[in-house]
Amino acid sequence: MRHLLAAAWVLTAAPVWAASVVIENAWIRLPAPGQTVAAAYCDIRNDGATPVSVVAFTGPVRIEMHETRIVDGVARMRPVRALSVPPRSTITLEPGGKHLMLFGLDPERLGEGEVTLRADLAGGGAVAAAFALRAPGATVEGSTTDTAEEAAP
Repeated sequence: MRHLLAAAWVLTAAPVWAASVVIENAWIRLPAPGQTVAAAYCDIRNDGATPVSVVAFTGPVRIEMHETRIVDGVARMRPVRALSVPPRSTITLEPGGKHLMLFGLDPERLGEGEVTLRADLAGGGAVAAAFALRAPGATVEGSTTDTAEEAAP
Protein backbone atom coordinates (compact mmCIF):
# COMPACT_ATOMS: atom_id res chain seq x y z
CA MET A 1 0.00 0.00 0.00
CA ARG A 2 2.83 2.41 0.84
CA HIS A 3 4.31 1.90 -2.67
CA LEU A 4 0.93 2.54 -4.26
CA LEU A 5 0.61 5.85 -2.37
CA ALA A 6 4.14 6.85 -3.35
CA ALA A 7 3.37 6.11 -7.01
CA ALA A 8 0.17 8.15 -6.82
CA TRP A 9 2.10 11.10 -5.34
CA VAL A 10 4.69 10.97 -8.14
CA LEU A 11 1.96 10.96 -10.79
CA THR A 12 0.20 13.96 -9.27
CA ALA A 13 3.41 15.91 -8.58
CA ALA A 14 3.96 16.87 -12.25
CA PRO A 15 3.09 20.55 -12.83
CA VAL A 16 -0.30 20.99 -14.45
CA TRP A 17 0.90 23.86 -16.69
CA ALA A 18 3.33 21.58 -18.56
CA ALA A 19 0.36 19.87 -20.16
CA SER A 20 -0.90 23.21 -21.50
CA VAL A 21 2.27 23.96 -23.49
CA VAL A 22 2.65 22.74 -27.07
CA ILE A 23 5.64 23.14 -29.40
CA GLU A 24 4.72 23.25 -33.09
CA ASN A 25 6.37 23.93 -36.45
CA ALA A 26 9.72 22.97 -34.95
CA TRP A 27 12.77 22.82 -37.21
CA ILE A 28 16.54 23.14 -37.16
CA ARG A 29 18.51 24.87 -39.90
CA LEU A 30 21.58 22.67 -40.16
CA PRO A 31 24.98 24.37 -40.25
CA ALA A 32 26.99 24.82 -43.43
CA PRO A 33 29.55 22.10 -44.17
CA GLY A 34 32.45 22.26 -41.71
CA GLN A 35 30.46 24.32 -39.18
CA THR A 36 28.93 23.11 -35.89
CA VAL A 37 26.58 25.95 -34.90
CA ALA A 38 22.94 25.72 -35.97
CA ALA A 39 19.72 27.63 -35.34
CA ALA A 40 16.34 26.20 -34.34
CA TYR A 41 12.89 27.69 -34.61
CA CYS A 42 9.37 26.82 -33.47
CA ASP A 43 6.06 28.10 -32.18
CA ILE A 44 5.46 27.74 -28.42
CA ARG A 45 1.75 27.72 -27.60
CA ASN A 46 0.32 28.13 -24.12
CA ASP A 47 -3.24 26.80 -23.96
CA GLY A 48 -3.41 27.45 -20.20
CA ALA A 49 -4.93 30.28 -18.17
CA THR A 50 -1.63 31.43 -16.63
CA PRO A 51 1.63 32.69 -18.16
CA VAL A 52 4.39 30.14 -18.74
CA SER A 53 8.14 30.77 -18.85
CA VAL A 54 10.53 28.56 -20.79
CA VAL A 55 13.83 28.84 -18.91
CA ALA A 56 15.99 26.50 -21.01
CA PHE A 57 16.09 24.06 -23.89
CA THR A 58 18.04 20.82 -23.63
CA GLY A 59 19.05 18.26 -26.21
CA PRO A 60 22.03 16.32 -27.55
CA VAL A 61 24.16 19.50 -27.73
CA ARG A 62 24.47 22.80 -25.81
CA ILE A 63 21.49 25.07 -26.53
CA GLU A 64 21.06 28.78 -25.82
CA MET A 65 17.98 30.93 -26.26
CA HIS A 66 18.79 34.10 -28.24
CA GLU A 67 17.18 37.18 -29.68
CA THR A 68 18.28 39.23 -32.68
CA ARG A 69 17.70 42.98 -32.50
CA ILE A 70 18.65 45.81 -34.82
CA VAL A 71 20.84 48.34 -32.95
CA ASP A 72 22.09 51.37 -34.88
CA GLY A 73 21.27 49.61 -38.13
CA VAL A 74 23.24 46.47 -37.21
CA ALA A 75 21.72 43.11 -36.30
CA ARG A 76 22.94 42.04 -32.86
CA MET A 77 22.28 38.72 -31.22
CA ARG A 78 22.07 38.36 -27.45
CA PRO A 79 21.12 35.54 -25.09
CA VAL A 80 17.77 35.67 -23.29
CA ARG A 81 17.14 34.17 -19.86
CA ALA A 82 13.56 33.07 -20.45
CA LEU A 83 10.83 33.04 -23.04
CA SER A 84 7.52 34.19 -21.60
CA VAL A 85 4.34 32.85 -23.17
CA PRO A 86 1.16 34.68 -22.10
CA PRO A 87 -2.03 32.69 -21.38
CA ARG A 88 -3.83 31.36 -24.45
CA SER A 89 -1.10 32.76 -26.71
CA THR A 90 1.69 31.63 -29.02
CA ILE A 91 5.19 33.02 -29.39
CA THR A 92 7.19 32.35 -32.52
CA LEU A 93 10.90 31.65 -32.61
CA GLU A 94 11.93 32.66 -36.13
CA PRO A 95 14.87 33.86 -38.21
CA GLY A 96 15.68 37.48 -37.37
CA GLY A 97 13.94 37.32 -33.96
CA LYS A 98 13.95 35.00 -30.99
CA HIS A 99 15.54 31.64 -31.76
CA LEU A 100 17.64 28.80 -30.37
CA MET A 101 21.36 28.41 -31.01
CA LEU A 102 22.72 24.85 -30.98
CA PHE A 103 26.46 24.50 -30.41
CA GLY A 104 28.55 21.45 -31.32
CA LEU A 105 26.04 20.01 -33.78
CA ASP A 106 27.54 17.46 -36.17
CA PRO A 107 25.12 17.03 -39.10
CA GLU A 108 26.93 13.92 -40.32
CA ARG A 109 26.25 12.13 -37.04
CA LEU A 110 22.59 13.19 -37.00
CA GLY A 111 21.65 11.84 -40.39
CA GLU A 112 18.26 12.89 -41.69
CA GLY A 113 14.91 13.29 -40.03
CA GLU A 114 14.56 14.96 -36.67
CA VAL A 115 16.07 15.66 -33.26
CA THR A 116 14.16 15.82 -29.99
CA LEU A 117 14.67 18.95 -27.88
CA ARG A 118 13.12 19.63 -24.48
CA ALA A 119 11.79 22.97 -23.20
CA ASP A 120 12.24 23.29 -19.42
CA LEU A 121 9.57 25.37 -17.71
CA ALA A 122 9.95 27.69 -14.71
CA GLY A 123 8.66 25.98 -11.60
CA GLY A 124 9.29 22.50 -12.99
CA GLY A 125 7.99 20.45 -15.85
CA ALA A 126 9.15 20.14 -19.41
CA VAL A 127 7.80 19.72 -22.92
CA ALA A 128 9.61 17.72 -25.59
CA ALA A 129 9.21 18.09 -29.35
CA ALA A 130 10.70 16.64 -32.50
CA PHE A 131 12.56 19.30 -34.51
CA ALA A 132 12.78 18.54 -38.24
CA LEU A 133 16.26 18.83 -39.75
CA ARG A 134 16.54 21.18 -42.74
CA ALA A 135 19.38 22.03 -45.09
CA PRO A 136 21.67 25.02 -44.50
CA GLY A 137 19.98 28.19 -45.73
CA ALA A 138 16.46 26.79 -45.25
CA THR A 139 13.70 29.28 -44.52
CA VAL A 140 10.46 29.05 -42.59
CA GLU A 141 8.48 28.25 -45.75
CA GLY A 142 7.51 24.63 -46.02
CA SER A 143 7.79 23.97 -42.29
CA THR A 144 5.99 20.98 -40.90
CA THR A 145 4.03 20.81 -37.67
CA ASP A 146 5.42 18.80 -34.77
CA THR A 147 3.36 18.61 -31.61
CA ALA A 148 4.95 18.26 -28.23
CA GLU A 149 4.63 15.52 -25.71
CA GLU A 150 4.94 16.07 -22.00
CA ALA A 151 8.34 14.93 -20.74
CA ALA A 152 9.57 14.15 -17.30
CA PRO A 153 11.46 17.08 -15.76
